[in-house]
Amino acid sequence: MAALYFHSGPDEDRSAPISLIHPEKIELLPATVACFKWERLAGPVVQYARAEISGWKSGQNHVTEISRGEVTVHWVHIPSLRNARAAAKRIEQLEKSGVSYLHVQENANDPWHNAISLAILLDASEATALVEELKDKGVGQVINSEQTWEQFEFEIRNPTAQMTEAIQQLAHRFPETKLEITECSRL
Repeated sequence: MAALYFHSGPDEDRSAPISLIHPEKIELLPATVACFKWERLAGPVVQYARAEISGWKSGQNHVTEISRGEVTVHWVHIPSLRNARAAAKRIEQLEKSGVSYLHVQENANDPWHNAISLAILLDASEATALVEELKDKGVGQVINSEQTWEQFEFEIRNPTAQMTEAIQQLAHRFPETKLEITECSRL
């Protein structure tokens, strides 16, 4: 614990000398700043986004993660594969077939470790149509599973040019999410 004590006598002047005050140099900061809001992140997507953002060299203090409650989604994926090598081989096959994927689950403590995420959709009929389309392209073992996941939003306040590029590239990888430029509180 620390305590400070200031002492001044009754006759001492407690105001700062006029020469030290420069009101013309006072700048008021705006209450709001430019901001990205990245919405509709759930399940594997939010895990991937967190990992990418944590790798930023600077600017993590500009990012706020906000829970938006649970959402039911349709996760189109290839179930967990034996190991990372099998996942890499499967991804190579997907790319040769012209099939894009979102990412691979890389959490050894997760039951979906080495699962290949293909899409996260809100509409069941879109998910069913995607599974049929993938099967027509020769992609086997595709599953459409209904999942209830917590949904998140990231707010990136006053982003640098590097942060702007990084968040736009991330959002582009996940078309089911929503990225918008807006204003938000400076603090």
